[in-house]
Amino acid sequence: MDPLTTITLTILTLLSLAASGVAIRRIKKAEPDEKLERRQHLLVGLTAAGSAGLFIYRWMALNENLQPVTSHVDGLLLLTALFGLAVWYLTDRNRMPGLAAFAMPLMTLVLAWGICASSFTFQLWEISSIIKTVHLVGVYTGTLFFAVASISGGMYLYVQKQLRNKKHPEKLGRLASLESLETLIIRTATLGFVLLTIGLVTGLVIVTSGPSVLGEQWWFSPKFILATTVWLIYALVMNVRHTTSFRGARAAWLSIAGLVLLLATFGIVTAMSANADAETTTMRPIPAPHDVGGRA
Repeated sequence: MDPLTTITLTILTLLSLAASGVAIRRIKKAEPDEKLERRQHLLVGLTAAGSAGLFIYRWMALNENLQPVTSHVDGLLLLTALFGLAVWYLTDRNRMPGLAAFAMPLMTLVLAWGICASSFTFQLWEISSIIKTVHLVGVYTGTLFFAVASISGGMYLYVQKQLRNKKHPEKLGRLASLESLETLIIRTATLGFVLLTIGLVTGLVIVTSGPSVLGEQWWFSPKFILATTVWLIYALVMNVRHTTSFRGARAAWLSIAGLVLLLATFGIVTAMSANADAETTTMRPIPAPHDVGGRA
């Protein structure tokens, strides 16, 4: 547990919250505002750079053997750093205008989760092989692309609603088109699907090669069931271009549901690890009186 990590995460959460407020205000204004745009771009950049800097600090200064991800807070920092950089790139030069209003609230939530993971529920993982490292990096980077797909889905539903209501047509010019958003959903879901597949395959190797917190019947565990469900959802989203049944709003809803289930999987894994540690501590034998301090 590192106090500097918790303090920095708190600052980054406030920066991300400020960026969320500015971005939401931008898309609600009837007229374009260059000052708000510059302020939003600066806040998003500072949040992304701060997350990346904190991740590198923990990697180089705190984590043993230079392992990049040794706890849940490291994974969340990797996720927020890459996610912030992706949002900064997509919103720069109006590549995906308006996307920050949907992305930054999610980033604020993940950073707040990081505060809890760095202080209240901090726990080191045992990473004893390259396979475990590949598994963790695959899962977290896959979540990054699923997060982008999810916020694109949320924005798709918002733009579609604005088009149907035919209110404030001047605002639609400052938002990404439905076609570009659907393309972004499909592409990011495809990349996330590939990385999650790597994470699932390596996870199966880890589970079947030795004792695991999932137990002997690991295929019935909530973690395995939820992860498989997420994998199937994004397999469907990835192929929406080849079908008419799940295009548009349905693909957007599926991308959002997939991220919610994936975050639920993270929560279950954290709870299971904490319970396993608690059971280990409870079962640990109490030392005899003559073992304490060397002599009775």
